[in-house]
Amino acid sequence: MPDLTKNWQKGDMVAFETLFRQYEKLVFKTAYLITGNREAAEDILQEVFISVWRSRHTYDPSKGKLTTWLHRITVNQCSREKARKAPAAVSLEEKDIDLPEMKYKSQPEDMLVNKMEYDRLLRAMDALDVKHRSVLVLRYFNDLSYQEIAEALEIPLGTVKSRLNQLLKYLKEQMNPGEASV
Repeated sequence: MPDLTKNWQKGDMVAFETLFRQYEKLVFKTAYLITGNREAAEDILQEVFISVWRSRHTYDPSKGKLTTWLHRITVNQCSREKARKAPAAVSLEEKDIDLPEMKYKSQPEDMLVNKMEYDRLLRAMDALDVKHRSVLVLRYFNDLSYQEIAEALEIPLGTVKSRLNQLLKYLKEQMNPGEASV
């Protein structure tokens, strides 16, 4: 990949197309989960890769992974889009988005319970603002480390941890509405 990255940075369109194919699903999934809107995610996908092409000279591999840089651009573009439109409800079945591994048991009723819990999670996500939704998506849907999230969002590591802590409390309340908080 170092040659691919170097070639892309030198303006090689074939290298850029290869990078696009390699990362388009990642960018689309992130944009879709943050915005909750398929059309917005498609627009963001385009804008992100236009920006990736135009800003190729600013990427420095010694400062972080390409995926972290892509996440930063994607989240920034989502924030711009969020300022223009309100998020819609998320439906992950709509565009073959890779979901976290759901461990279904073999019984149909267990599968139904898991699906219902997942639907509740998606509804709870709809109420989140972009800054919290971004942290959630990067951590639990894209499996980034806390440090990678901090770099992608350009926020302190402590802020990432704080937002995740707030998110987990919020989601627990939403997923288990009848339980009293301790």
